[in-house]
Amino acid sequence: MGPLESILNWLLANIHWITLTFVMHMVVLGTVAYMILFERKVAGWAQDRIGPNRTGFDFGILPFLKKFKFWGMGQSFADGLKMLMKEDFRAPGTDRWLFSIAPLSMIAVVIISIAVIPWGGSFGTRHEAVDVRPMLDAGKTLPEAIRASLPPSRKLLSDVEVFTLSGVASTEQIKQPIMTLDRQIRQKGEALAIPASGPVLVSYTDGWRFQIANLNIGVLFVLAVLSLAVYGVVVGGYASNNKYSFLGGLRATANMISYEIPLGLTILCIVLLFSSLDLGQIVTMQAGYWFGVIPKWNIFAMPLVFVLFLVCIHAEANRAPFDIAEAEQELVGGYHTEYSSMRFGLFFLAEYAGMVTTSAVCVALFFGGWHAPWIDYLWKGLGGGVGGDPSVTDSILAGIARIGVFFSKTALILFIFLWTRWSLPRFRFDQIMNLAWKMLIPIAIMLVIGTAIAVFLIHAVLKGDTTDGLSPIEAAVLLGMNGLVIALAYAGGAFFTAGMKETNHRIVVPESRYA
Repeated sequence: MGPLESILNWLLANIHWITLTFVMHMVVLGTVAYMILFERKVAGWAQDRIGPNRTGFDFGILPFLKKFKFWGMGQSFADGLKMLMKEDFRAPGTDRWLFSIAPLSMIAVVIISIAVIPWGGSFGTRHEAVDVRPMLDAGKTLPEAIRASLPPSRKLLSDVEVFTLSGVASTEQIKQPIMTLDRQIRQKGEALAIPASGPVLVSYTDGWRFQIANLNIGVLFVLAVLSLAVYGVVVGGYASNNKYSFLGGLRATANMISYEIPLGLTILCIVLLFSSLDLGQIVTMQAGYWFGVIPKWNIFAMPLVFVLFLVCIHAEANRAPFDIAEAEQELVGGYHTEYSSMRFGLFFLAEYAGMVTTSAVCVALFFGGWHAPWIDYLWKGLGGGVGGDPSVTDSILAGIARIGVFFSKTALILFIFLWTRWSLPRFRFDQIMNLAWKMLIPIAIMLVIGTAIAVFLIHAVLKGDTTDGLSPIEAAVLLGMNGLVIALAYAGGAFFTAGMKETNHRIVVPESRYA
């Protein structure tokens, strides 16, 4: 087999993965482009005006399309063309290499981070009692025989059950992650007690995921990658050789590092709850209902954790009211003051792309990801259930519909981003730091301790198990814990602020008619 044939076989075996990677990146980047239009329309709504509604797709050279305005959807293309055609100016005294690396690093970080988002569960098929004896007789080991029974374009989506026809004398359920399946079978070869003759049957679910990269540390990966975005802001401010830009970079450093602490602690609450860093698994545990009606989403069990997470991702994105790194009235644009053309455009797009990624993570952690509440009663394919796993569906259309559900929820969180920006004024720098260090971090620490205690009580007293999803009583315990933390936060705030001098008060300005 030549190298060309090997490459072709690999492409054919992974065509679904390549297609998904290309489509999802294009969808996310397209969403980033149209976020500019979405932002301007939301701004118009907040300010009681219409917003962009006249730019179509005639580009000034297609007269037959000029009368069609397409609701202003051509505005994003116009903005993109304007960015590309503007002069790419670099001020004297800037660091040539760092000046270009900063915006590239920001957009690259965000593009990489979307790889672990579980957009639509899995598409798969359950295989019962596949006889691998012929492959064992041909000299293959059990792992090799199982792998050979799979189509080349499919991966294992479940544990593998191995048994013989002579009763259930050699049944073994492998509990470890699928990625360690081969090693586990080798280690348990004696326990499996494979007979020298007779059928050896294996049962498993195979298929592929609607996910670019299936990492069992997906949450940690997103946190680690997105935390690198601060370097783009800092390096851009430093390389510009501009005092305003440098101050913007310093502010961004303080802001993003401060809010990464409560952000990580809120995610730790979910990790403690489900004992998993796998975003796909966390979503799967939220697929279902309490009492057949209420979705098993984490927002209903841990609303305070969601509120803290939402505030922190606003701060991480440097969005109003946390946009002190830009602060046009103070810093003339902050860290990107000296940038123009597509260098500035990459900063601009990276901000929106970061919003898309963090919103998608928020949906996965708190809103059940691809789970479509109540609709799955009407369309069984949306509910999955292949091999007893709600994340696995045998309908490709249902998988695509799940992606649409996930993306619709993400759009709702993005709307909250925009709504917040056009509703709240910018905080002062000291207010932002006080909010993080004196409010969010102590509350987040209390939530982590409270979650640990609640999980212990659920396991030790109620004899429950949060690692396979929450029961109604377990959700009630966690909801009570959130309420208790809110009460303690109010009491602590009243106690520690008693007698403190109010910093926001009117002052007399000599010679001013506004005194």
